[in-house]
Amino acid sequence: MNGIRASGGERLCGGGRHAGEMYLESGQCQGGRPIEDFLVDLPLTIDPVEWNISPIGISTFVDEHGITNVLDWVGEAHYPEVADFIEEARRLGVSRRVSHTGPIEHLSAQSRLFLLHPRAAVLNAAALPTPPAFRCPCRQGHTAQQGCLSLAWHASENAGPGRRQLARGETYAVRPPLAGKPEYGLAVFMTVPITALTVITHPEPDIQNARETRARQSGLPVFVADQ
Repeated sequence: MNGIRASGGERLCGGGRHAGEMYLESGQCQGGRPIEDFLVDLPLTIDPVEWNISPIGISTFVDEHGITNVLDWVGEAHYPEVADFIEEARRLGVSRRVSHTGPIEHLSAQSRLFLLHPRAAVLNAAALPTPPAFRCPCRQGHTAQQGCLSLAWHASENAGPGRRQLARGETYAVRPPLAGKPEYGLAVFMTVPITALTVITHPEPDIQNARETRARQSGLPVFVADQ
């Protein structure tokens, strides 16, 4: 499945991709696996100090199989609700900027992108009532009190009754917000294969050549695109 591209253009994190920048992609293909297959349910809480991660840039870690993977913090400034990111990825695939000085050298076709959000885990879910219309998205039979990722869709409306809007005007359905006082924590909510590393064309040839050379220091399929 490597080489499958995500969509460029406007997303909630910005109006488009920038010239000379590199993007880790996880593309969607027609008839492929549903986004639910890539959700981490129950969300996996992460201590940012222990894992040496921050909202800026990416971090990498080596798993038990010796494969280097990426940890990427999805900021709530652009994605206030976890479901905003999931529903955007459902439609467009995943595209995440990586600095040209970022740690890409050991990435390979087996590498995965672990996505975190500061509101992915409901830390006090056991003390909250089950919200109306609750259902587990991954069909695992989790309860609301276990902190099921389904709680991410119990979110505020911003596009009319029961709807939230994405960057390109599309909307998706949300359910009534959680009752009580939910306490949120940073957690992994999705993990996807890295299917491509794309360099956005820069008008200056020296910069473009440097970016492409840098991208090819990884073991990922490298593409060049206008956006």
